[in-house]
Amino acid sequence: MKVTVGGTLFLILHRLGIASSYPITTATLQTASAAEWRAHRRYVSYARVARTEEYDGIAYLFTALATSELIHAQNYNRLLVSYGEQTVEPGRPDVPADTTKANLIDAAEKEIRSIDIVYPDILRRVRIEAVDDAVLAVGYAWESHKQHRDIINKVRRWTPGHFEAVARRIHETTDRYYICQLCGSTLLEQPQADCPICRNSPRHYRQISPTLFG
Repeated sequence: MKVTVGGTLFLILHRLGIASSYPITTATLQTASAAEWRAHRRYVSYARVARTEEYDGIAYLFTALATSELIHAQNYNRLLVSYGEQTVEPGRPDVPADTTKANLIDAAEKEIRSIDIVYPDILRRVRIEAVDDAVLAVGYAWESHKQHRDIINKVRRWTPGHFEAVARRIHETTDRYYICQLCGSTLLEQPQADCPICRNSPRHYRQISPTLFG
């Protein structure tokens, strides 16, 4: 019989005598939260490098992505608390930052992998125990990552040989980012209708400061 990743986690927890109501969901959310914290720290580091190198538009993009990742991590931790489980702490920054050009290429690769591989697997695992709020939170995070797909694909396509042109284009065309504080949805304009991801009121969107994380 094939043992899934979730099934393996269940066996480990069972052998340790940990009586979690949702062992697969809990383990999956803890893993997902840790990944989102790492992504948050990575984007904060990348934004600081971009500002130092005077790529303000790219720094703002990284800051917006850092904000979205932070909301995802916090949402997962809130769920873990509601289940009476251990949360994941952010820890100390451990992500080295390269040049802005290298960081932009790295961000593109990681975002596309997250959208196409990582989140489909996370969603598959949280569906095993069918805990509705966990399934919703993971789905929201996945959809918010998809919102970056167009710009990330363009960056991935053109950055290696046309970095300066891409950097200028991002700087000239990006005026502001708005983030839904409930699901991490990222938009370039304040929505007039409900959030396209979590369907809550647009009042939950906040304009993100380009220097939010210093």
